Amino acid sequence: MKKIRVAVVDDHEIVRQGLRAALKSESDMDVVADAANGDGAVRIARQERPDVMLLDVRLQEIDGPTVCTRVLAVAPKTAVVMLTSYGDNGMIVRSLAAGAKGYVMKDVELTDLKQMIRSVFRGNSVLDPKIATHVISAAVGGRTSAGGPRSATASLSDVDTTIIRYLARGLTNKEIASVIHRSPHTVKDRLEKIGAILDVRSRTEIVAAALRAVL
Repeated sequence: MKKIRVAVVDDHEIVRQGLRAALKSESDMDVVADAANGDGAVRIARQERPDVMLLDVRLQEIDGPTVCTRVLAVAPKTAVVMLTSYGDNGMIVRSLAAGAKGYVMKDVELTDLKQMIRSVFRGNSVLDPKIATHVISAAVGGRTSAGGPRSATASLSDVDTTIIRYLARGLTNKEIASVIHRSPHTVKDRLEKIGAILDVRSRTEIVAAALRAVL
């Protein structure tokens, strides 16, 4: 079985050590390297080509989205997951726009983090449930003071809203279908229509578009 090769980038050594220890026990994961700054992140990306990189969103000398862009320039197949202590909507959008596949709070349960790593490794995008619930709900429920639609998200149905919430949490079409009691084909069709409404194409762009609606 191929192990998921993980890299950790955080300017706090205790965080790096903690994540190394937590992931070491997983038979399908291997922490191949860690770094404390953006230059180290790019070096790891170039030399190790990790499958997943856990990247602190607020490094001391440079912000995470900028590092993410540089990492993906040298290792485009690496799935970058941003780690943060703050649910900053603007930083979430910047991170997704930079190509990050996930945005996770540092107080996330380790079991959930491990599942998120596996999810992005499979090609999905994930948001920490606490972030997803807040910002996606605000986006799809937003209205202007005049009562009109705040954005294109106002045109989404309740089913669309539910699909976006689960999409933000990293569920696959099949998993979403099981939860909402629809067929995977129906979910796929709805995602295509949601993309058309929001004028985007990818799953990550759908989540990012919903997030932008609350900024």
